[in-house]
Amino acid sequence: MLVLNTLSILVQVVFIVFMSLFSMNIIRHFTGYRKMMVLAPALFVNHGGGPMPLLGDKEHAGLTIFLRDEVKKHVNIKELKAIILITAHWEENKVTISSGKHHNLYFDYYGFPPVSYKYKYDAPGDSDLAERIKKSLDKAGIESRLDSKRGWDHGVFVPMMLINPEADIPIIQISVLSNQDPEQHYKLGQALYEFRKEGIAIFGSGMSYHNMREFMYSRHQNKVVNKEFDDFLNEVCTSESEEKRRKGLISWRQQRGASEAHPPRAAEHFMPLIVVAGAGGSAPGKRVFNWDMSGTFRLSAFIWKDK
Repeated sequence: MLVLNTLSILVQVVFIVFMSLFSMNIIRHFTGYRKMMVLAPALFVNHGGGPMPLLGDKEHAGLTIFLRDEVKKHVNIKELKAIILITAHWEENKVTISSGKHHNLYFDYYGFPPVSYKYKYDAPGDSDLAERIKKSLDKAGIESRLDSKRGWDHGVFVPMMLINPEADIPIIQISVLSNQDPEQHYKLGQALYEFRKEGIAIFGSGMSYHNMREFMYSRHQNKVVNKEFDDFLNEVCTSESEEKRRKGLISWRQQRGASEAHPPRAAEHFMPLIVVAGAGGSAPGKRVFNWDMSGTFRLSAFIWKDK
């Protein structure tokens, strides 16, 4: 009888241990699956005027604070495997992809203090990822080419020095198209969406309002000059309908205030937003930054994350 009782207890113990291990494996499987399926974000940011956010310019204070302190509340930078960054300061007749293992900085501004030409940002490139991006764009029917030489312009290093000063995440810089065609830029974003499933973020660096003449001559008006256009952007970017977002951004030139916000043939700073919105997938965007530069020019940033 004692032997039978002992065997019974052993069987129960083995059963309990087996079920515990089995349950743990199930939990690991599903939590691991969930983790794999969480998309890296698609984020559009405003990068400001030249190196001004890095120089402590008072009129860029709100933007500097957002890039330095607030982005990390919306993006877990350390979880990202890489960043694909579309910059307004690189226009080409076909989509061009930085493909070097390392890229020097390209100081594409002038007239600023000497210190602003000595910045360093040594994040690595990723030539293998660049090749895969090109193949993905080829498959989507989007003409593209690789460029291993061009440096990272200030549309890349200015925001990234504030967002991730450690410079430890690979960056692939991508140009906008000089034709400024909104539909082509939206399709570019759609083609980049797949990389978000791998933990690779899509960043767009531009300005939601960019009128150089007005920046120079119409500051401190004590009124927001682009409120109507900014309201339109918020409406389409945060829409629950992906189709409304697509149609709204493709037809953005027809919106009231569009040409004042981005003059004709000078909309390169708007194109990264369209690319990021195209990479947003089915989820609605969220406005994560809304600030009035010089009390006059309203700037907005948007993020698309996993539902």
